[in-house]
Amino acid sequence: MKTKDLLKRIEEIFHEKLQSKTGWGRNEITSIYQASINEALMELADSINIS
Repeated sequence: MKTKDLLKRIEEIFHEKLQSKTGWGRNEITSIYQASINEALMELADSINIS
């Protein structure tokens, strides 16, 4: 996965997670963004079999 693809995937996950909520505060947005980054990195690790 290229860096560009990783960043695009983080953005996709972030937007998917934002759709599930209607009201957000700064801490919640920061938390969901970090979770999106972690999820995208886990997908990347799984795709290259990092243990």
